[in-house]
Amino acid sequence: MKCHATASVKHTLEPLLPLKKLCPACVLLCVIFLMNLEALAQDAVPGVETGAPAAERPRFELEEVVVTGTRIEDPVRDIARNVTVITAEDIEQAPSDSIVDLLAREAGVNPRSFFGHDKSAGVDIRGMGDTFVSNVLVMVDGYRLNPPDLAGPDFCSIPLDRIERIEILRGAGSVIYGDGAVGGVVNIITKKRQAEPEARISSSYGSHDAFEGRASYSGRVDRLSFGLHTGYASTDGYRDNGSLRKVDAGARLGYDLLDTLVLEADVAYHDDSYGLPGPVAAEDVDEEGRRRTTAYPLDTGETQDRRIRIGLEWDLESWGLLQAHQGFRFRDNRYIMGFNPLLAPGEQRDHIDEDTRLFDLDWVKNLELFDLEHRLQVGLDHFHTDYVRTEQSRHQRENSEVESLGAFAMVRVALAEPFSLNLGARKHRTEGTFRTDQHVNFSGTRWWVNGETFTRDWTETAWDVGLVWDVTPEHTLFASLASTFRTPNVDELALGDDDLHPQKGVHVEIGSRHALGDLAELSVTLFQIEIDDEIYYDAVGFGTNRNYDDTTLRRGVETELKLYIHESFYVWGNWTWMKAEFEERGTRVPLVPETKASVGFEWRALPPIVVAVTGTRVGSRYQGNDLDNLAYPKLESYRMIDGKMTYERSGWKVFGGVNNLTDEAYSAVAYSDTYYPAPARTVYGGLEWTF
Repeated sequence: MKCHATASVKHTLEPLLPLKKLCPACVLLCVIFLMNLEALAQDAVPGVETGAPAAERPRFELEEVVVTGTRIEDPVRDIARNVTVITAEDIEQAPSDSIVDLLAREAGVNPRSFFGHDKSAGVDIRGMGDTFVSNVLVMVDGYRLNPPDLAGPDFCSIPLDRIERIEILRGAGSVIYGDGAVGGVVNIITKKRQAEPEARISSSYGSHDAFEGRASYSGRVDRLSFGLHTGYASTDGYRDNGSLRKVDAGARLGYDLLDTLVLEADVAYHDDSYGLPGPVAAEDVDEEGRRRTTAYPLDTGETQDRRIRIGLEWDLESWGLLQAHQGFRFRDNRYIMGFNPLLAPGEQRDHIDEDTRLFDLDWVKNLELFDLEHRLQVGLDHFHTDYVRTEQSRHQRENSEVESLGAFAMVRVALAEPFSLNLGARKHRTEGTFRTDQHVNFSGTRWWVNGETFTRDWTETAWDVGLVWDVTPEHTLFASLASTFRTPNVDELALGDDDLHPQKGVHVEIGSRHALGDLAELSVTLFQIEIDDEIYYDAVGFGTNRNYDDTTLRRGVETELKLYIHESFYVWGNWTWMKAEFEERGTRVPLVPETKASVGFEWRALPPIVVAVTGTRVGSRYQGNDLDNLAYPKLESYRMIDGKMTYERSGWKVFGGVNNLTDEAYSAVAYSDTYYPAPARTVYGGLEWTF
C-alpha cells in the first residue's frame, strides 16, 4: 500500500502535476484573460462602471456572506475555496421542482436519482462516485443530515419553499466539519425571522398525478420571532411502484433575551411512504413502455424523521462571539425489498431505528495587531448515535453505538492589506461498539441470540492552509492545501474487512473570482484530490466493504459565468472537466462523468412575468461496479432542458413549467447492466398567495 505521507509531499510540491494534460498555454491565457477582463469589457460595453458598489451587483457572489466555509458569517471573497450561493430568488425562478435538480445545475455537482424524485436521491461533488452519500456532507441550518449508515441525506424531508439559500462549498471541509466532508459541503439554510407577519398558501399539480399543497405563517412580536409551516405532497411516480407520499411540519422560535443574546429553537417532522421499483434490464431501458415497468411491484418503504435543534448566539462584545447548538434526531425507517408472497409482510419488513444527538460550540474573537485585523476561531463538536437495523429477511440484527468528539482551531492572519492567510487544524476521535445478533430457529420458534461485540477506536487529524489575495476590489485569487478523512459508517463496519479503516485525503485548489461592475462575474478553479485507502464496497470480489489498495486521484477544472446583458435578461453558465481515476491502474472511478456543462437564462419579459430556461449536458461514465472499465457498456451522455414561466402580482403568483422538454430517455445510475431510468417529459403548474 502506498505511503500516504510520501504521496502528500509529492503532491504538495507539484500540486498541478495531474493537470498536465491541459494545454499550458490555455491555462496561461485564462489567467491573462481574467486579469484583463475589465479592460476588455470597458472597450466592448461603453458606459459600464466597473467600480460599482458591490451592493448594487445583482446576484453576484464575490460579496455574498456565507456561513459554510467557517460555520460563522464570512464573505465569499475571504474563503479559499470554490463556493456557490443559490439564493431565494434563484430558487423561486429556477425551473426545478426538487432540491436535487436545483443543485444539479451547478459546476462540479452531479445528480444521482434512482426513482425520479428526491427520495433515494443525492448529489455527488467532485467525483466521489458510488460513495458520495458518505463523502459529501449535507447540513440543514448547521445540522448534519447524513445518517450514520449508507442511506444518504434525505432531501425529500426538506420542503423547497422553506429554503432561504443553499451554500455549496466544494472540496475539503474536515477541519471545520469533521468526518465525511471530503467532496464538499451543502448547507441548506431555511427561512428564519420575518419582521412583518406573513402568510403563504400554495398548491401545484403535474404529471403522474403529482400534487403538493403547503401553508406557512411567520412574524415577530416584540422580542419573539416565530415561523410555522406544513405541507403534503404525493405522486404516482414515473415508473410502476414509483409512488411517493409525504407530510411535513415544522416550527421555529427565536427570542432576543438581551440585545446581545438570542435564543433559537427549531422542530421538524417528516413522514413518508414510497415504492421501490428497483432497476430494469438493459434490453428494456431504451423502450418507453418497458422502462417504466418494475420487477418489484410490492417493495415499499416508510420513514418517520423528527429533528429538534436549540441554540444560542451571544455577542460578548470585546470578548468575542459565542455560538452553541444542541440537536436531536429520531429516525424510524421500515421497508421491504425482495417481497416474498409466501411470507407475511411482517415477517420480511426490515427496520432501522436511529437516535442521534449532536452538539457544537464556536467561539470567535477578532484581534488587532500591527494595525491589521486578525481572527481566532475555536470550536468543538460531539456526535452520539444509537443505531439498530433489524433484517427479517436475513434473520439478523445489527446493533451499533458510535460516538465522536472533535476540536478545531482556525486563525485568519492579515499578512498585508491585500493578503490573508487561513490556518486550521482539527483533532477528531471516533469510538464505536458493534454487534450482530442472529434470529435463530429453536424447534420452530425463533429467538434472538446476541453476537460477539467488537469495538473500533480511531483518532484522526486534519489541517488546512488557505491564502486569499484581493488583487483589486473586483478581482480575488485564492489557493489552498488541506487534508480530509472519513471513518467507516455502521453499514460498512457491519459487512467489512477486519482491517477496514479510515480513508485519508490531500486536496490542492487554486482559483480566481472576478466581477466586472454590475455586468458580469467569472470564476475559474483548478483542483486535485488524492485519497489513500478510500472505502468502497467490493461487490465483485469479496462482497464486503474494503479499502482500495490503489490511490484514487481526482483532478479537474470548474468554470462559472454570470452575465447581465440587460436589466431584464440574466444569463449564466458553467463547465466542469473532471478526471477521476485509480493512480496505478489508470482506470476511471465509476459513475463519474468527465465533463458536465449547464447554461440558462432568466428573462423578465414584462414586469410581472419571468421566463427561465436551463439546459444541462452530462458526459458518459462507467457503471457503478465496473472498476476495470471493461465489464459493462458505459452509461451514455444525456442532455436536459427545463423551462418555467412565472406571473406574480399583488401577492399572487401563478407558475407553470416543463422538465425534460426534449423527452430524453436516460439513466444516471446503473449497476451490472441494470438501469434506473429517469423520468421522461413532465409538466406542472401551480398557484401561490402571500398575504
